Amino acid sequence: MQSQNEPRPVGRPAQGITKKVSLTLSEEEWDEIEQSGMTYGAFVKDRMNKARKAAALETSPAPQPPITQFERERRSVDYPRQYAEERWDIHQRLSDEEVPPDVIEAAKKSMYKVLYPNQAENAVLETRDQYICPFTGKRFSTMDKLVGSAIPTLIQWATAQIRRDAERAVARSKENL
Repeated sequence: MQSQNEPRPVGRPAQGITKKVSLTLSEEEWDEIEQSGMTYGAFVKDRMNKARKAAALETSPAPQPPITQFERERRSVDYPRQYAEERWDIHQRLSDEEVPPDVIEAAKKSMYKVLYPNQAENAVLETRDQYICPFTGKRFSTMDKLVGSAIPTLIQWATAQIRRDAERAVARSKENL
């Protein structure tokens, strides 16, 4: 609160330092200022603010995508080496294709080297969390993709529901006549 001895401020608060400026602009530039509907000072301030924002965007790092809960990590998965060996046996029994034994061994070696590094007992691989859409049951790698896909679906459903409600209302009003 102000004491009774302090003078009350008069007029609008100062916004900065006032200086007289002389501008030499082309006729088109003056027309642009006049067509903006702004005062000369407001127009210059507006352009300066836009230039400042543009410069900040140029110097700032590129925008990063939103942090998602889409995690990737290599971890042990409960799939023992024995299961993979059994799958190879099943494949060979059911396959009609004649594959040379050296090709089979090379393929097995490649699989075990990648899935079971350093003779690991369980498979080690990159896993990804998935998000299951509660509306459609589809799976998405990120919540952002799930929401982006859900929006048009929900709009379509809401449109259909409103249309059905309107048709029911018309039918009810015809019954009441």
